[in-house]
Amino acid sequence: MIALLSKPKVSQAGRRTRMPFRHKLMLVLACEIVLVGFNQAGRNPHHVGILIEVPDQAHHVVT
Repeated sequence: MIALLSKPKVSQAGRRTRMPFRHKLMLVLACEIVLVGFNQAGRNPHHVGILIEVPDQAHHVVT
């Protein structure tokens, strides 16, 4: 928690340090995964639930 609230590292010139290339790459890949997931969810909706069938006979009721 302390690391999140602390100020970003500042170089000697008074500017923030640059984000490493691998962090930029991970950020781009994470965004791509989210966007691909939204696209697939829109095309193939998967509704999770429990299917309950109505019994044919009145005395065969699941309680």
